[in-house]
Amino acid sequence: MKPKFQLLIVDESTYVAGILTQTLEKDFEITVVNTGQDAARLLIQGNRYDCVLTELNLPFFSGLEITKLIRMSKLIAHTPIVILSSATSSDTRIECLEQGVDSFISKPFNPLEVKAKLNALLRRTVPQTDERMVADLDRAEPKSAWQPKSRFLSIFSRGYSVSQSA
Repeated sequence: MKPKFQLLIVDESTYVAGILTQTLEKDFEITVVNTGQDAARLLIQGNRYDCVLTELNLPFFSGLEITKLIRMSKLIAHTPIVILSSATSSDTRIECLEQGVDSFISKPFNPLEVKAKLNALLRRTVPQTDERMVADLDRAEPKSAWQPKSRFLSIFSRGYSVSQSA
């Protein structure tokens, strides 16, 4: 049996997260959080994901800020990031791509298109051989990807717990 990919979904709409979870749960091990802050905490705590699917317009800590957080880590900088957004501006899409986003999907979206896009991204970025099993073993013991010296990041990592659901 092939291991499932680890997917982090960040969307404040439980309706959208539910549709995505229902569509993707056969192919992915899914963690859902509703805020950018919770996503940042999970990442700072050392949780690793094969892909991150995030809403762009989240309060306080946006999808672009999550992207910057991931891209500044040497351990997870390669993680594919897909933005979901109702923003229609070409400038917004360009900014996302320039900041390190791998793909942009407009809302409303077809969940099967999201699934196809995630699978296409993962085919190109995640090792498909025995290296995949080694990566799964690495997940057993989360390791922090950031230096604890960062005051900004330490704000998110102190004493918070985040619920995971699939």
